[in-house]
Amino acid sequence: MHPVLLELGRLQIRSYGFMLAVSFLLGIWLAGRRAKRYGIDAQKILDLSVVIILAAVVGSRLLYVVFHLDQYRNPLDVFALWQGGATFYGGFLLATAASYWWIQRNGLSFLTVADVCAPSIALGLVFTRIGCLLSGCCYGKPTDGPLGLVFPPDSPAGSAAAALAQEMGRDTVALHPAQAYSSLKGLLIFLTLMLLAPKLTKPGSTFGLLLVLYGIGRFVVDFFRMYEDNARILLGLTFNQVISIGLVGIGLYLLLRRVKQPSNAVA
Repeated sequence: MHPVLLELGRLQIRSYGFMLAVSFLLGIWLAGRRAKRYGIDAQKILDLSVVIILAAVVGSRLLYVVFHLDQYRNPLDVFALWQGGATFYGGFLLATAASYWWIQRNGLSFLTVADVCAPSIALGLVFTRIGCLLSGCCYGKPTDGPLGLVFPPDSPAGSAAAALAQEMGRDTVALHPAQAYSSLKGLLIFLTLMLLAPKLTKPGSTFGLLLVLYGIGRFVVDFFRMYEDNARILLGLTFNQVISIGLVGIGLYLLLRRVKQPSNAVA
């Protein structure tokens, strides 16, 4: 793994921070291009992106820290975002709430803007999870399968694997590359949305499909991820899996709901 992507003297460019920046830049660019097809000024999307970035970074970091307090003995490490460690749902939920507030204030349709941004969210997952893989955070459970990876001991995944190896009386323990699974999941969702978006004309339907596909994918991937005991909150399911079920329900509602068509009848 390569937690540090590039070193320029004392300046270190961290892999996670770099990939996070790439995901935001590509997402904004894509949403700006799609906005024109929906009759929305691309500048509005650019303005909204500032709100989304701030809310997504804060929300994703806070939720990750809550469930990984043992990694932050030094309180200042909470602010070291470039080192990795973020939860998608934390950023997604706070960014959605902040976006709704901003969109309402600017007289736009929330569902239409959500449709514009849906593929960008999926595309962002591809790169941020690669950043997680390079940094060794968001790691998976132990495995003896061919896909197992041995992480460096100075990474969060490597530290957890070393503790497991000691308990099991082994030299090393390979972990599921859950980050790679999540990145592939994001790519498949992105391609599906881009392929089907032209056919999903009902407001909120592209966003709804994103919620369904991501919710299902996250629910499955979480069976391969390693979690602390406090992350399992209901019938052995993780906090993220419970949220996934809820998002699938919301997504299905957006896809299946009936929208009243304007009447063309002349009185």
